Amino acid sequence: MSWIHRKVFAVALSSLVVAGIFGATLGLAVAKHTSQVGGVCSNGQPGCNIHYVGAIRAGGVGPNKFTECLPDNDWESIYIWDGATQSWLHFFNTTKYPSFLNNVNAGGISTIPGFSGVVLIMRSGAPLQTVTLLDQNSEAC
Repeated sequence: MSWIHRKVFAVALSSLVVAGIFGATLGLAVAKHTSQVGGVCSNGQPGCNIHYVGAIRAGGVGPNKFTECLPDNDWESIYIWDGATQSWLHFFNTTKYPSFLNNVNAGGISTIPGFSGVVLIMRSGAPLQTVTLLDQNSEAC
């Protein structure tokens, strides 16, 4: 194979791999989704039930809407990574914690941007369950 053919082959293969990666990740960012969440620590020790939910679709969603279908007693907080400030942003369950903790000036989430990775922290020792998470403000449980 000549030098030019090897270069063309390498570029074509690289493009195919990149397209496959983008296609795979965008394929996961779909409408409201159901996710398995379960305890991983014995006897409900602190730190259990930390679950990476995955990416939401483009457009963003408010944290209240995102968690609307979760039982109030079963979740504690959600976190997203803010690349611009290189820090974690949070949203605490307002049925358990004071709402001022979610103030944007204190690192609270006002909107979960599209394609953000979301970490959901469930109540320690919550039983294995399926939860529904909303990916757009227009969706319903």
